[in-house]
Amino acid sequence: MGAAWLGANWPAFACAAEHAHAAAEGRADRSLKVLSATQARDVGAIASQIVPGGDTPGAREAGVVYFIDHVHAGPYAGSRDEFLAGLAAFQDDFAQRQPDAGSFADLDAAAQLAHLKSVEATAFFGRMKFLTLLGLLALPSYGGNADKLGWKLVGFVDHHAWTPPFGHYDRDYPGFVPYGKESRS
Repeated sequence: MGAAWLGANWPAFACAAEHAHAAAEGRADRSLKVLSATQARDVGAIASQIVPGGDTPGAREAGVVYFIDHVHAGPYAGSRDEFLAGLAAFQDDFAQRQPDAGSFADLDAAAQLAHLKSVEATAFFGRMKFLTLLGLLALPSYGGNADKLGWKLVGFVDHHAWTPPFGHYDRDYPGFVPYGKESRS
């Protein structure tokens, strides 16, 4: 059964290995897998209003739109249709309210923000907030957090391993014994 299972699942393993290899080399996939270019422009514009750039990097600079796209081709593939339906409803509602505006992404920032305030109670907008923050803070290999900008924004220090004492909170702890100084019986 082991060889048969491995043979049946080999394409998924090969894809995961290629993904890991690309991530290790710092190559980010900036292709769209689920969203059309028009959909990606609107998703990117929404994300950019949720975490705007300026003096600090925001969702646009961190490539959050690629995370949102890629996650619906991978781990959230089961909810892809629901997300796309929510996006279509958002775009239809926008077109009805502002028929001469073109797409949501074509508006200036103030007009985008005003429209988002009118839909902030919708399930789609709640999902966009969640996905934007995930894309900003996830591992860069998942498509967002380009150049680890999200981590820099929140002050996360990216170290693979830490050595004790870990920080101010445990330096003077009476029971703390650094690794290597433990008595081994």
